Amino acid sequence: MWSQRISKHDPAMRNEIHWLKKLAVLSGSLMLAACGFDNGDPDTPPAGQEYVVGFGETIRIAGMSLEFTTLAEDSRCPGNATCEFVYEGNVRVLVTATRARVTNVLELNLNPRFPVRAIFEGHVIELRNVEPYPMTTGPYNPQNYTLKLFVDVAPT
Repeated sequence: MWSQRISKHDPAMRNEIHWLKKLAVLSGSLMLAACGFDNGDPDTPPAGQEYVVGFGETIRIAGMSLEFTTLAEDSRCPGNATCEFVYEGNVRVLVTATRARVTNVLELNLNPRFPVRAIFEGHVIELRNVEPYPMTTGPYNPQNYTLKLFVDVAPT
């Protein structure tokens, strides 16, 4: 058995060390890029992000636009009333979703007995909250309403 002493002063070894260092830096850079890839698109949301959308407002997320177009129903028991019925009420809204040349009107509900989420162009759009909570006094004005929408990539 023989052993050879390796010296960093050996030109062949120096060249090999030089390339190993470059490979290590490149590998580390690729790993960091894969973990935190950002394609520079400002419309790309973080996974599991909630967005607040006012009535008539359009937001742009992940290459699509979502517009709160219609407050179709708000049958929740007013906050300053006592409701005798068992039905817990519902808020039904229409959101117009557009991506490229595809447009769809999504009907979303706050009551889980009805559809609370829809899948559009590979994304899940879910209605999480609607404000303001209704009261018996004061005018009913859809312009004052805001939605909290949860947007994420749809599971495959």
